Amino acid sequence: MKDATAKDMHDGSFNPLDGYERFLKSRKARFQRLDAESLAVEIDGYTFELFWNEDDEALLCSCALNMQLAEGVRDIAAPVVMHINRRQWLGHFEITEDGFPCFRYTMLFHGTVAAADNDVIEEMTEIAARSCDQYAPAFSLMAEAKDLNDFPRLFDNDNKMAKLGLALMDTGGQG
Repeated sequence: MKDATAKDMHDGSFNPLDGYERFLKSRKARFQRLDAESLAVEIDGYTFELFWNEDDEALLCSCALNMQLAEGVRDIAAPVVMHINRRQWLGHFEITEDGFPCFRYTMLFHGTVAAADNDVIEEMTEIAARSCDQYAPAFSLMAEAKDLNDFPRLFDNDNKMAKLGLALMDTGGQG
């Protein structure tokens, strides 16, 4: 595999998805090259879409959770998503126009050829998977609601933490 040079990055021939595609083929991973700038890959039960933006020298990793929020609860879910995003170090969640929770994370590659290797792309997908794993229970509770009356509560009437509050808690254990 030819190493990319700074010249390659600026003459339009550099695309980190090309090398990642070869890596995925060697691993016999399930993926689909959607076009020259995008690739979908299935890892640990999630489908990640990777998009290369040559103008900005940026790679976007996007992962939609396989659950849909009803149209009537999306507005009330927004503050919960904002709460989740305040806790994210890298990337953010959004609700797509059709109601799917989606994690997005973009990495810049400005003049950093060494950073555009398979390990970095693998790390991007691991970050996305960890975030999705952590907040999938909260999104699942919100997806179960059909309208505002069904929307899960953070606290019950006795001011004790309810299901959604518990799903949003950071947990830790002793290993």
